Amino acid sequence: MKKLLRLSVFIFCVLILCGCNALSRQNNYQLDNKNIIFSLPKVWVAVESNDNELALTRSYANMSFNTYHKSEVNNMSAEELLDQKIEEFCSNHENASLVTKYTTTETADRKIYAKLYTVDQENLEMQYYFSVMEFLPSHTYVYIVYEAKEIYMNYNVDDIQRMLMKMKWTGEVDLALQ
Repeated sequence: MKKLLRLSVFIFCVLILCGCNALSRQNNYQLDNKNIIFSLPKVWVAVESNDNELALTRSYANMSFNTYHKSEVNNMSAEELLDQKIEEFCSNHENASLVTKYTTTETADRKIYAKLYTVDQENLEMQYYFSVMEFLPSHTYVYIVYEAKEIYMNYNVDDIQRMLMKMKWTGEVDLALQ
């Protein structure tokens, strides 16, 4: 009986340590003067970072985040901002084509607009997942671009969408929007 109890305590301690180890496999990020927080696995490495921009890379993909306030973009809607950013991208990539326009994801605190584009670069097909998330209790947009080869995009789009849903707005509610 004592051996079983000791074994149980040992297994419990190992599980706790594994749980803590799993938590430490995440890096925490903040945007918009710490109003937006989120975590990503440590395989992502920050290339550039400031209060409103974050660029990350990993072995097969790149991801960038930019925050905008509605007043900085002439009060355009999140969907208009997404279209403007994609238009800017396409003006530099003549062979960019739309693959998927995702349905708008809407929850109590956010709306997410997203489109997937493909670009043939030197016989290598790269895909770009463009999205703009609007945090409804604020006047803030987050513009995200995830870039990867098509094969990686197929496996990671769902993870990117989940990450967007896990981003948290920690700032104050903009009373002018109420």
